[in-house]
Amino acid sequence: MGKKDKAGVSTTTSISQITESIYLGPCSAASNKAFLTSNAITHVLSVGSTPSERVEGISYHRLSLNDSPSSSISKVSDDACKIIDDAFASKAKGGGTGNILVHCSAGISRSPTLVIAYLMRSHRMSLRTAMGLVVKARPQVSPNPGFLKQLQALEEEIFGLVTLHIDQLPKREKDRLALFQDDVPPTA
Repeated sequence: MGKKDKAGVSTTTSISQITESIYLGPCSAASNKAFLTSNAITHVLSVGSTPSERVEGISYHRLSLNDSPSSSISKVSDDACKIIDDAFASKAKGGGTGNILVHCSAGISRSPTLVIAYLMRSHRMSLRTAMGLVVKARPQVSPNPGFLKQLQALEEEIFGLVTLHIDQLPKREKDRLALFQDDVPPTA
């Protein structure tokens, strides 16, 4: 059994904390009032899938993105960055904690891709550093090969180089973790 958060939700399989204010998980997490409340989440970004129920007092946003290698992440990632930044801005304005849950159906491909793009753009992390941070927090993460290729193109656009030269992440979680084991964690 995995480690549990304050609400008793397994953090290793259901919901993962990526940064101090960004959580990543499956669709079911967006309707989990105990989890949202205990982790002071004020915003939810749904990528592709919509939660069955909304929790009162939470600001919900939805972006459409199919989990297909041919789906473009460029416009959606621009919108995701704005939504995440707006959540953090609400904290600065005294409108809550600014913590955000980003989810898709399973929290494996679409939502992690957008969180990684956000970290690259807003926190100036390389793809390797952002992917490593997300995979270490949530080992089941595996953006589809098309999303990975687009993240590499984004990195080249932002930084003029690519730091992760792979066509897809390893299939097994332990192999994904091993890929990033020697990376130094970023300082926030």
